[in-house]
Amino acid sequence: MIRTVIALLPAGSRPQLGAQIALTVLGHVLRAVGAVSLIPLVEALFTGDDRGAWLWLAVLAASTVLGWVVDVAAARRAYEIGFAMLGSGQPAVADRIARVRLGWFTPENKATTRQAVAATSHDLVGVIIYLVSPVIGAFVLPVAVAGALFAVSWQLGLAALVGVPVLLGAFLASGRLSRDADRAASESVAEVTERIVEFARTQQALRAARRVDPARSQVGAALDAEHSAIRRLVLLQLPGQLIFSLASQLALIGLAGTTAWLAVRGEMTAPAAIAVVVVIARYLEGFTVLAELSPGLEGAAGALRRIREVLDAPTVPDGGDLSAPVAPPRIELRSVSFAYDQPADAAGTGEGAESAAAPDVLTDFSLTLEPGITTAIVGASGSGKSTVLSLVAGLQEPTGGEILIDGTPADRLSADARADLVTMILQEPYLFDATLEENVRVGSPEASDERRDEVADLARVTPILDRLPEGWAARVGSGGGNLSGGEKQRVSIARALLKPAPVLLIDEATSALDAENERAVVDALAADPTPRTRVVVAHRRVSVSAADRVVVLDQGRIVEDGTITELLEKDGAFARFWREHDAADRWHLSPTGPQQEA
Repeated sequence: MIRTVIALLPAGSRPQLGAQIALTVLGHVLRAVGAVSLIPLVEALFTGDDRGAWLWLAVLAASTVLGWVVDVAAARRAYEIGFAMLGSGQPAVADRIARVRLGWFTPENKATTRQAVAATSHDLVGVIIYLVSPVIGAFVLPVAVAGALFAVSWQLGLAALVGVPVLLGAFLASGRLSRDADRAASESVAEVTERIVEFARTQQALRAARRVDPARSQVGAALDAEHSAIRRLVLLQLPGQLIFSLASQLALIGLAGTTAWLAVRGEMTAPAAIAVVVVIARYLEGFTVLAELSPGLEGAAGALRRIREVLDAPTVPDGGDLSAPVAPPRIELRSVSFAYDQPADAAGTGEGAESAAAPDVLTDFSLTLEPGITTAIVGASGSGKSTVLSLVAGLQEPTGGEILIDGTPADRLSADARADLVTMILQEPYLFDATLEENVRVGSPEASDERRDEVADLARVTPILDRLPEGWAARVGSGGGNLSGGEKQRVSIARALLKPAPVLLIDEATSALDAENERAVVDALAADPTPRTRVVVAHRRVSVSAADRVVVLDQGRIVEDGTITELLEKDGAFARFWREHDAADRWHLSPTGPQQEA
């Protein structure tokens, strides 16, 4: 817990945490001194020792006032630390997320990430004063009381000290009972959130399938699982309360029994024994505090653990300090091997599913992309096409071999240079819940309005602007929900073209477009005036037709490489691909039905 708190603090605030903990410890030591001073004070009052009574009264008053001053200082520092955590927590988590390897983002880790971001909210302000400080104090106070009691009677001090491991054991046992239940409850809550969002987004499909009843959908199953998990968590909190109650009773019996034994033997006066009762009440405060904190403690610790998981997630290499080339570069994949470290959707681009079927996607793979030309990569699903794009883009790092940019190893480029090098159009674009202009300007916020309008024309976004009354100020909705699939793709193409990167990677960019728009966008990509090295992954003939070079992949290997004319004359895999799509492209609709051109 403390390690996560330190990680969330700015470097300048970390010494304050140590000072705050020291003040917390000092405050509880002063409380212990004040409580134990009651014993000689009461004894002096009953024996008529006025001087001694005034002396111990002064000790009690001084320890109380000084303890109050220390507590105020500790609370002030706790709030300062809390606000420092609030100010740096979300940026720290967000910065880490931006550098985490894409393979880490499994469905489970995505849920962890969402919970971690949610946990770095205003609740962080109270973590120190309402959680860390009380837990530290709950253990410090019994130890301090035990130490002070040694000055009165070593037997009492020893009995109080023995109770500390009992308190620690109760704390650990209670935490162990509720930890698994809390984790299950958190996972079930995350699953319910996912399913509810999915349920809302897929209403069209669910209604078409007559599955709109939440109780019969996956939402219902997730809700049932959540109710069971939370019920189990609540039930397991009861044994925790009983454990603390038993521990406090054992500590009480130990101290009370020792006091009675000393009084019977005449080693402690009756007034002193009565005063010990008050000391015992102060001693047992630690047990009471932990019993009260226990139900919420594991939940807070779980939230901090999720933050810690994100902060400890593996990141892409920081790279070197070289800048990216401005002119279209020569890119060489030299003896590259790659295997996804996570299944299913870990890839982050169009072919994430291929990692589940074949973890070793590329083995000893070599390919050179010449500067300023357009290379099309074709092949069956799972052949490694999108993996090549991910490696060139720096979204994934090779597990073997190296990638060279104009002869320089890519890992010697700085992280910013690697990002500036590439602009990319994904098969499944995502638009932010913002205006059209804001979505396009993600590619280059500082671009001029003239350049913005130019790429809008190239990507055929202008008809969208003409259709919407607000024009560039029109909001696209969450995920671009206010636009059609083809319109979202055109906006994402404009966004990619606006970025003045010397490398353009295209992963099935026209898959959501009709034939007319597809041809227009392909022509626009070819007419883009920015000099670039282009790599196009395509399954359709029209997207390949503008390529200077075609590379055919099969199971992570290059089986054909050349110009369109050369590969057609070879009459191999690419020629079969071309003929199949040529036949498909000849079909068209007419008033009398579908017909095929001669």
